[in-house]
Amino acid sequence: MKILRVISSVDKTNGGPINGLLNSSKELVARGHEVTVLSLDDPLDNHVATFPFPLVTFKSRLGALKYSSQFSLWLEQNVSNFDVVIIHGIWQFHSYAAAKACVKQNVPYVLFTHGMLDPWFTETNLLGRVKKTIYWKLFERHAINNAAQVLFTSKEELRLARKPFSPYSPNEKVVAYGSPIPNTNEANAKHAFFAKFPNLQDKLFLLFLSRIHEKKGIDLLIEAMGEFNDKYPDMQLAIAGPDHNKLQPKLQERAKALNIEDRISWLGMLDAEIKWGAFYACDAFVLPSHQENFGIVVSEALSTGTPVLITKKVNIWTEVVDANAGFAEADSVTGVKSVLNSWLSLDPEGCLQMKQNALDCYKRNFSMEAAVDDLERVLLFTANLTTQNEAKFTHSVERS
Repeated sequence: MKILRVISSVDKTNGGPINGLLNSSKELVARGHEVTVLSLDDPLDNHVATFPFPLVTFKSRLGALKYSSQFSLWLEQNVSNFDVVIIHGIWQFHSYAAAKACVKQNVPYVLFTHGMLDPWFTETNLLGRVKKTIYWKLFERHAINNAAQVLFTSKEELRLARKPFSPYSPNEKVVAYGSPIPNTNEANAKHAFFAKFPNLQDKLFLLFLSRIHEKKGIDLLIEAMGEFNDKYPDMQLAIAGPDHNKLQPKLQERAKALNIEDRISWLGMLDAEIKWGAFYACDAFVLPSHQENFGIVVSEALSTGTPVLITKKVNIWTEVVDANAGFAEADSVTGVKSVLNSWLSLDPEGCLQMKQNALDCYKRNFSMEAAVDDLERVLLFTANLTTQNEAKFTHSVERS
């Protein structure tokens, strides 16, 4: 198949969707499919030059909407060269433009919402809700409702997506999602990590690795850590990830007020071997999010045999808890304290068992091979269904 993947940006600092695209594209290409990516990045950006797949990109304007007339023109002229299109994400120009071109050219497309229909976003931002309601009525509902299939990475994501907007009547499907096994040696990765962050060696430490963003609940984690200051004075917290919204100074101020600033290390953006080294080196991974449609970093942590401490707003929490691969509670200070208490209460044998359970949970639920198997089936079905419909239409015309 010739597959076109459309996404707002291929910048890896934007989080899960682009990393999921990269991981699954590598496997699709290995299976003999052709993958081209279309985005609205500035062609001069560094991450564009190093992108590992064929990439077509146009510089956008109009701020967060990311509009580009050249983007639309390219789609009109080229989308018919592909068997199927995958649209990643909504609420920006790329999803509407791609869906419109596909409908016009009779090219089938599927769409990942990547959690962007979760009601959390509209419940916590009144102005954002008004803007999105208008945009939904004018544009986005067409992209959603005209898709051959709208793909969700968990049953919970699908359930929540039905709440915020109407009319909403897509063909919905839950597909497997996951991450690849780390392509690195554990000992080498840990050595590289500790060489860069020697202050964490031989320390009990928790790892947060994701974007530094309001929805990630880092403030809850810092508050909970403050209440453990006397009971576990040696426990460290390592926070890794990009800070696009400049939240770190505010979080550091709160940590200082709680007298735990010396127990928090700010690692910045981690990638490649050092990122995997962080997963292997930490004692547990923590993600206290208010909203996660999947949480690919949770899958990555599990793939290294690392227990995960999360909230019940991470939509794969049931798989984690059912496998005894970690703990999950409410997205509140009380909830985060509870998961920390549960984990810290484990004896050494329980800790070792949870590490093995984490790896087993990954293999059973979130392997890259299973995820691509599912995606490939969806794409083949979608492309073949359109071909069959065209053949039926041609045969009908010839008979008449």
